[in-house]
Parts: sequence; C-alpha cells; structure tokens
Amino acid sequence: MNNPRKVLLVENDEFTRYMMREIITALGVEVGIAENGQTCIDMVSSAPSEYGLILMDLHMPLLSGIDATKKIREAPMNPPNNVPIIAVTADAAYHDEAVVKKLGMDGFTPKPVSPGRILKIIDKFCTAA
Repeated sequence: MNNPRKVLLVENDEFTRYMMREIITALGVEVGIAENGQTCIDMVSSAPSEYGLILMDLHMPLLSGIDATKKIREAPMNPPNNVPIIAVTADAAYHDEAVVKKLGMDGFTPKPVSPGRILKIIDKFCTAA
C-alpha cells in the first residue's frame, strides 16, 4: 500500500545520513535509507509506490544522485517517475531552482539541513492524503 509520507533518504556520508534520519524520524515520518544512487534505484524499482519523497545527495560513489534521478524520471510507470526528488547538497552550483529542475528534481536544500527545513520540505512535497 502506498504511504505518501514515507521518505527515501539517499546519502553516502554516514554522519549526515544518521543526523537526517534522526530528524525525519523525530518528525514522525517513516524513512528508508539508501547509501548510493544504485541502491536508491533498486529500492524504488522494487517498491514504486512506497515513497512519497526522495531526498537525494548529488555526489555519491557507484551512481550519482543526478544519474539516479535521470533513471527514476525515465521509469515507464507512475510512480516512481513522478515522485518528488529534492537535491540535498553542499555544492553551491546546485543551489538554484532552475539548475535542479533541468536535472529532473523538484527543488533543493543546502547542507547542513536544519530540522525546520526538512519539515517544510516534507510538508510541501510529501503530505499524507
């Protein structure tokens, strides 16, 4: 069954992953974890209706967040190709709505991410029906 409030956190840095998972969980939102873009693709492919939002790091080994987003957007079914994807990055080159939209993402948030910012993103993109 689709749970529109479940978030998939895609982050290769262990500390950032831990902190963001704790924040999301404290907000009362279920969270799945992928350590790289390929794991994200595998998780989304195996459960396309599971996630209401993907928080995607951009620079990761194995498969970048940019390439993972392209693969998700190319998926033949809806979901997962319509799931909101938010770039989560410290790279200032991607701190621009127009830039991330061209990548197929729905927005961005700079690192480090505050609890208030995560709450705003979840409320905007991942509200329960």
